[in-house]
Amino acid sequence: MISLEAAVLASIDDIVFAKDLEGRYISGNAAWARLLGRRVGELIGCTDADLFPAEVAAGFRRHDEAMLAGGIATMNEEAVQFPDGRHALLETRKCPLRDDAGAVIGLVGVCREIAAPRR
Repeated sequence: MISLEAAVLASIDDIVFAKDLEGRYISGNAAWARLLGRRVGELIGCTDADLFPAEVAAGFRRHDEAMLAGGIATMNEEAVQFPDGRHALLETRKCPLRDDAGAVIGLVGVCREIAAPRR
């Protein structure tokens, strides 16, 4: 039987992922895997540097670190390229991922495609 968490992730059309404090992906949904052109299981343990061009990965990490330093949810726009070559602009909301005691153990991100990037 599928867990409630897995059923929720599978039901969401938006890109959803979670990372640990070192920036390694620890979870994600099918929309996230489609963005990267891989299966979810192949992505767990990867960092942005493993999956995106260096400049893009560095930008993602800067956004992650700023959100974690502030300790509150943030919203930003991020340009991405899908495996088929299509470019898109994502509105990305990131928030701290906390354990049962309230300690920050990583982050959760939810991305929605809003437009093709402006050039």
